[in-house]
Amino acid sequence: MKSHALLTALLLAAIFTVPAAGHHSITAEFDIEKQVTLSGVVSNVDWMNPHTYLFVDVKDPSLGKIRTWACELASPSELAHRGFTRASVKIGMMVRVMGTRAKDGSFKIHTDTLAAENGVSLTR
Repeated sequence: MKSHALLTALLLAAIFTVPAAGHHSITAEFDIEKQVTLSGVVSNVDWMNPHTYLFVDVKDPSLGKIRTWACELASPSELAHRGFTRASVKIGMMVRVMGTRAKDGSFKIHTDTLAAENGVSLTR
């Protein structure tokens, strides 16, 4: 009887302590068929959960005006674990970002790769 209770307790502990791989599918918000490559200047970085956002000002060649794109990255803790910190990319830096565009057509991408002028790179 004791072994049955112990086994049940261990099983419940394992179920409730296993970390989730993610809270949603990328395809719920982004169209994996719409690959985008952006080159521009970092205008802002929001280090927040569940995702860090890098905002990049990109000149729209058809309109001749600047569009700000929101580039979704991983969580701050995941980025730090991979060596990408607040010092990695600064406002005013030139970056090249590749990813998949939001399904709603907004100027938002899920970032696959990022390369900054200072040599810092990040690949999902």
